[in-house]
Amino acid sequence: MQIVHKKELEKEIVYTRGKAIFTNSLNFCAEFGFNHRDTLKKIRDLTAEYSALKNDFKESTFINERNREYPYFEMTRDGYMFLVMQMSHAKNKDTALLFVEKQTLFIQAFNKMEEALLRQQNLEWKQTRVQSKQIRRVETDVIKEFVEYATEQGSKNASMYYKHFTSVAYKALQLMQHAKPKTREMLDMMELNQLMIAEDILQRVIKKEMEANTHYKDIYNECKTALETFSKVALIGSK
Repeated sequence: MQIVHKKELEKEIVYTRGKAIFTNSLNFCAEFGFNHRDTLKKIRDLTAEYSALKNDFKESTFINERNREYPYFEMTRDGYMFLVMQMSHAKNKDTALLFVEKQTLFIQAFNKMEEALLRQQNLEWKQTRVQSKQIRRVETDVIKEFVEYATEQGSKNASMYYKHFTSVAYKALQLMQHAKPKTREMLDMMELNQLMIAEDILQRVIKKEMEANTHYKDIYNECKTALETFSKVALIGSK
């Protein structure tokens, strides 16, 4: 468990860890004026009562100015919203208005961070898509050589291997929809990266086996085996 300093947790009202967005119980209590120890108990009671909330609250430890360790919770947007609903017990009109203002502050911060994260993810996806196109071009050139190779060995329908190799890659990666591959624009970042690896494996196996003068049908089977192995190693389709 990573222990962070309190000052790090208080830098931003919401923040990202990887591709997830969080706030924490320290920020929550500081903004709403709640006692932190009472809030920790409330969160523990809520997660004990509602098991579905356990993924929305993560208990950890921070170090304060005196270098002492204390517990705190990180929470997702859903966890934050649920906690707010449980603690919205304003006693009068003034405190009710303040409570709404603080809710709005957090929601705006979450929205702003989500927009920034989405922009970053879109940029990363576009960059990955460019890399994917480059690898696909290399693979297509190698398949073109394979088609000529298979034709010389007596294949009557060697041109169909463009489709066959695409299908075997998409099937291994479980990217088929109604027996047809998804378009690349439909793939997410992880799927694009897996496809790039699969296409690189294909072109390498094809080139290696052609250099060894392997029969074209055996080359195709070697490619299928290599992709099935990759799928198992990458735990594709596992839950």
